[in-house]
Amino acid sequence: MAEWGALLRRCLGLPDRGFKSLPLRQVIQLLVAAALLVAPIGAGKVASAAGCAEYHIAKTNDSWTRLAARFRLPLGELLVLNSAKPETPLYVGDRVCVSTRPALSAPGKKYTRKQVRSIIREVWPDDLEETALFVAQRESNLLHGVVGGKNNCCLGLFQIYWSVHKTWLSTIGIEQPSQLLEPQANAEAALALYRRNGNSWRPWWTSSWRP
Repeated sequence: MAEWGALLRRCLGLPDRGFKSLPLRQVIQLLVAAALLVAPIGAGKVASAAGCAEYHIAKTNDSWTRLAARFRLPLGELLVLNSAKPETPLYVGDRVCVSTRPALSAPGKKYTRKQVRSIIREVWPDDLEETALFVAQRESNLLHGVVGGKNNCCLGLFQIYWSVHKTWLSTIGIEQPSQLLEPQANAEAALALYRRNGNSWRPWWTSSWRP
């Protein structure tokens, strides 16, 4: 113990008069300083989702799995929201995004179902357009402003899962979730998602429909 106290004082530039010669308050300060060198708290460095609707400030004993359970989010979704991995450290004071509900503004224009069908036919290749229409009908009833799914996660005609796909959506010009409420953008995003899945309808599979 005495050796540890002398080492602490030398690290902090204090004279070495022996551990027992220090007042109790100073001993406590030295121990706290040493703990901070080993495990800093209040880092506040966890990356969070752009436009995040709700943050949680990490507290003692918080972990990714506990936060996922507390806020009723799948663990993978919570990690995606915060650009994190299961092994990413979580420190007291970190801001953690815990909401999948995107901030939305209403579409600038309302489209009829007839107009929506025409847009889908224009965007999708001829050999896929009928299936695309079927999927959009089932997902949104061809209503382009629909927000649905758990915690309002999914947007527009093809119910695109914003928090899961937002990273690559930015590569096709979709930077904000509200853009997916526009039928043209949503149809283009759905086609891109179809192609990203190896020309597969897998993102829209159900237990009874897998073409």
